[in-house]
Amino acid sequence: KAGEGRIYFFRSSSMVGAAIQPDIRLNGDVVGASKPGGFFFVDRPAGNYTAATSTETEKSASFVLTTGETKYLRTSPSLGLLVGRIVVELETPEKAKAELPSLSYIGEPLNGKQASK
Repeated sequence: KAGEGRIYFFRSSSMVGAAIQPDIRLNGDVVGASKPGGFFFVDRPAGNYTAATSTETEKSASFVLTTGETKYLRTSPSLGLLVGRIVVELETPEKAKAELPSLSYIGEPLNGKQASK
């Protein structure tokens, strides 16, 4: 849509931390979950965004989305003090585009609305 960009969230297919699948929030709103071997996307108006996950601690990445731009955010497991955590970080388009074909689309309606709005 005019004035919007697209944000992809993806996670490699790995058994490490597979049971840890926290919600992913974008500016405080849940847009999906970090699931091994999966990806989804949301379309949002240009602006400032913070993507975050929480387990024992919150991990986040902040970025600016411009009109017509596509951002790629990788979620990946990391060891925490008591439990594992999921880290969110911006990924280069080249690395993301190389990995996305091997993953499964996990987009699903959230609260009766499509995640991709």
